[in-house]
Amino acid sequence: MDGNVLDVSQSRENNIDIFIKKIYGHNVANLAMIEIDNFNGIGIVYGIKAISQMVRNFVLKASDFFPKNYELYTLGFGIFALMTDKSVSLKTFVKNINAFKNLFVKYEFTINRNVKISLSLDIGISSKYSVDGRSKYRFDVLKEAFCALLDTKNSHQHLIVFDKSQSSLKNIQEKIKITKLVYQAFVDDTLIPYFQPIIDLKTGKIFKYEALARICTHNNELIYPKDFFNVLKNTIVYVESIKRLIQKAFDVATQSKIGVSINLNVEDIEDPEISEWLLQEIMRRDLRDLVTIEITEYQRMKDFFTLVAFFEAIKKTGAKIAIDDFGRGYSNLEIVLHIPIDFIKIDGSFITDIDKDTKKAQIVAGIVNFAKALNIATIAEFVSTREIYKKVKSLGVDYVQGYFTGKPINLDQNMLKSQ
Repeated sequence: MDGNVLDVSQSRENNIDIFIKKIYGHNVANLAMIEIDNFNGIGIVYGIKAISQMVRNFVLKASDFFPKNYELYTLGFGIFALMTDKSVSLKTFVKNINAFKNLFVKYEFTINRNVKISLSLDIGISSKYSVDGRSKYRFDVLKEAFCALLDTKNSHQHLIVFDKSQSSLKNIQEKIKITKLVYQAFVDDTLIPYFQPIIDLKTGKIFKYEALARICTHNNELIYPKDFFNVLKNTIVYVESIKRLIQKAFDVATQSKIGVSINLNVEDIEDPEISEWLLQEIMRRDLRDLVTIEITEYQRMKDFFTLVAFFEAIKKTGAKIAIDDFGRGYSNLEIVLHIPIDFIKIDGSFITDIDKDTKKAQIVAGIVNFAKALNIATIAEFVSTREIYKKVKSLGVDYVQGYFTGKPINLDQNMLKSQ
């Protein structure tokens, strides 16, 4: 290797370009990704000149500390790369970097003349070789060093050597896989509603359906929301995907005159592109009492008045309102007191094993009595056995939903009309 520490005066673009060429030149044995803690925060408080000076000081300290066969690259935003060839063992590499880290935190950097601050570092390290030097497997050291750096953010450690068995790399790879799947589902329009029946306990017949999101892959594999929804929420296709899903559910309600319940979370309500569109769509289709809007994750609502205003607008359309996971926390009591709720969906944790747990039965009985006093219907989810079905019925619950009474399925219009 060249044996030079790059001068910070070189442009960041040149540094990155040279760094990438080095990485793919196959001579790198050890790599450390180093990040100055709270770099952006320091920049906001003290300005660009201060962080430029801080970067220069870091490079000078590193130049003085590390031997000539260590190469340092300034990548920008308080991130640096330090590398060596195979002449330096991983054990020595880690030892030297750890010593530098411990020494670095003792320095006081002077910025803006009279201001002195101490800095700390987060460091992720990867190598083509194991600590004992025996393993000859070639790893993608850049990817693994970044993963190790990321792992420092999720732990109380400031220096982590990449360990495949403990790294977040697998989670990152899985997230990338799911992200690709989500975008492909958008292109192919394979995000579809599956419908689970909600049964009226007085008549034993289907009262309405809840529309539940599924991705159907090319080989007819079903992907469930727990595996993709959090990823979908962070993509640019989220809003359009939700609109498509709701439209498909509304098509069922419009054509078959079957009641349909759809789920919205707090982010959907806070986003006028979804909430205002939804109100217009209900009125345009004249769905009225065929639609129930089921609110999930409302405990995280930052602006309670926004929630109240949305509910009031929903009620004006003639649609019904249900709140999910009732009994979890105190916020749902406040909602019931301020908003005309039509349905309470009792939190599933109270329904599971209710036939064997007297405390759960007492809690559900209390919720049922509370709801009846306010003229609100109750729905028990997670009804998975005949025993649970009988128990919630005996407690006065109005409706049930669960695998015992019907799994979510992809219903066509003819099947719905025959219900």
